[in-house]
Amino acid sequence: MNTFNRCMIAAAISSALVLSGLNPVQAAQDTTQRTAGQAIDDATITASVKTKLLGDERTKGFDINVDTVRGAVTLKGGADSAAAKSAATELARSATGVTSVDNQLVVAAEGTQARLVANTATASGEVREAAAETGEVIDDAWITTKVKSQLLADSDVAGTDINVETKSNIVHLRGVVTTTQARATAIRIAETTQGVRGVEARDLIVRGS
Repeated sequence: MNTFNRCMIAAAISSALVLSGLNPVQAAQDTTQRTAGQAIDDATITASVKTKLLGDERTKGFDINVDTVRGAVTLKGGADSAAAKSAATELARSATGVTSVDNQLVVAAEGTQARLVANTATASGEVREAAAETGEVIDDAWITTKVKSQLLADSDVAGTDINVETKSNIVHLRGVVTTTQARATAIRIAETTQGVRGVEARDLIVRGS
């Protein structure tokens, strides 16, 4: 194709964009904006699926990694039974925005080599495995995320406004809970999370006390 023909084609494309109300620069910007919007949607879907898995008795105890690309969700990790694996698919499909679910969960009993390998394949499993092998301290941000997730999934404290912050593997809990039982449960969850060296809960108050 000679230079003249290329110029004519480029001019025609530019004219079509202008006639449609868009200039070439605006069109490129719109494409970028759509791409960014899709990424935000995927993150929202991932968070929604994780919350559903953590909040359901059939799946909340499993180490499940959730990854979303353009609405397509992939689940990795381990499950105790085929029924539990099926439940994970059901829960993921029920999240708004999900277009498909690729359930790669491995069905194997807790403590078996197959289950260990499956759990290690998840993001959280990789962190724990690396920490165990090297003797390194588990990252504060990971601990904070894990504690928050467990609080959201526990029926005693779900819905309460508890702020979680971790510094040097010490978890700080702040906020207001409705009962002493909820407070005790929140502290226990934090204390038993892997990597936690201690819990500071002086600012976690029972309403009315």
